[in-house]
Amino acid sequence: MIRVSPSEHPLLTLARAIVGLGQYASVEDLLRGLHAVPRRFSPGAMHVLRDTLAKGSVLALARCGGWRRQRALHDGAVRSGRMWERHAPPALHFSPVTLHTLRWLLEQPLLKYGAAPLEVEGTPTSADALFLYLCCRLVAGTPCAPTLGAQPLFRRSALCWLGFPEQFGPKPPELTAADFAPLLADGAWLLDALRPELARRWRGLEESKRGLSSPSEALALGTAQEAVLAAYLDAVDTAGRRDLASFLIDAARPLLEQPASRWVEGLSRSATLASRAEAARAAAAFLRALSRLSRWDAEHRAVRFFDDGYETAQLLLSEWGAFGEAGFRRAEDHARELGTSLTSAAAAVPPSFPGSAP
Repeated sequence: MIRVSPSEHPLLTLARAIVGLGQYASVEDLLRGLHAVPRRFSPGAMHVLRDTLAKGSVLALARCGGWRRQRALHDGAVRSGRMWERHAPPALHFSPVTLHTLRWLLEQPLLKYGAAPLEVEGTPTSADALFLYLCCRLVAGTPCAPTLGAQPLFRRSALCWLGFPEQFGPKPPELTAADFAPLLADGAWLLDALRPELARRWRGLEESKRGLSSPSEALALGTAQEAVLAAYLDAVDTAGRRDLASFLIDAARPLLEQPASRWVEGLSRSATLASRAEAARAAAAFLRALSRLSRWDAEHRAVRFFDDGYETAQLLLSEWGAFGEAGFRRAEDHARELGTSLTSAAAAVPPSFPGSAP
């Protein structure tokens, strides 16, 4: 029988909640409070932690979308099936980064201002990147999210930015295509598995914009989205993996049936017209990114049977066909409307001068 001391239980409980896709409520007390964590763990506790991370991460990948049958590119060829049928089993190597992060999550009350910074040495592995992503997933939409988003370790994670751009505050990311390169190695198995999850996340982000009343919040979210997608699309295009942008099409399909005004219907009427116009343009960041996929779609249609890349082009044409040119046109029209309607109104407002009549 494996023995674990009571002081080791909180860390193991939190690890299970993170990789097992547990609910925030189940570990809220652990994240809100301050807990003493042993400096050294017993062999039994370390065995349980390794087993939890290994099995839980595989389960998380399956639940996030790896279980779905879909088609994807691998070494230039199209493969079909579930994640484990399209890829060789990935090597999930967790470095000390994961253990240090778990320890920090328990030692710092995430709701209090001035939490000690999470300082970790070393480059995160792909398994660490998945763990950090799942940490963001656990606290998404909770009061703990801003503290997590303020930590350099999370801010350096391209995958966390891709999944949770709303968690990192008003400062836009300094991301480049190179930041996504590690995620594109080994067949990009992690991005491939997370496609349905990312589609749900980005659809939810777009739907949440109609509930934003502060123009500054809408501006911050749109600015972050624009920076993340520019770097990500550069990366997948350079790597010849345009199929990894398909989650944007999946996210967009149900959104474009609503009028463009829904994106900004919650903006406070007491805010200045200029700030609302700026926020409205930022709200269209996701829609503007689709214009790049529209150009790619046109390129794919021009690839002939005997041209290089024909199989890839056919895969993407079939994947994006239901969205099609009509969907790309609607996205472009919505983006144009958001970018010009309030801007034109703001430009039409005459300037006021001291002493003039209201």
